[in-house]
Amino acid sequence: MSKTPALVVLGAALSWLAACGPYAQSTAVPSLYRGVSPPTDDFLTSPANLEAGQHLYDRHCASCHGDTGRGDGPAGHALPLKPVNLADPTGVGQKPLDYWFWRLSEGGTAEPFHSQGSVMPAWKYHLSETERWQVIAYARTLHQAEAK
Repeated sequence: MSKTPALVVLGAALSWLAACGPYAQSTAVPSLYRGVSPPTDDFLTSPANLEAGQHLYDRHCASCHGDTGRGDGPAGHALPLKPVNLADPTGVGQKPLDYWFWRLSEGGTAEPFHSQGSVMPAWKYHLSETERWQVIAYARTLHQAEAK
């Protein structure tokens, strides 16, 4: 048997997974959040916002996501769905801002994360919009540091 048909089948399967599989579902931003962006163009790089974001991250996120964002926080070890590695530049760095705002806002209540066992809080009930963008600003530095 030729290797070409097997490669075609494998390619088709991978294409299907990319378009229809769980990864595709997990990156589809709901219309409520699609296109949202930080309050100003320089918001994500503002030293004041980065500092505030680090404080919020340390207080609310590090216990699960870890001090360096690798998903290895002490509280994250016992969770059914492991916290995402925020320091991974190939995953986190490629997601659009509206995706992160949606994930932070809705937490584990959003599908497909809820049915996968996510217990991440819906931070929209605990943090203001500005605070959520500050956390995102800081979290983006975690994968940028890892890429260097």
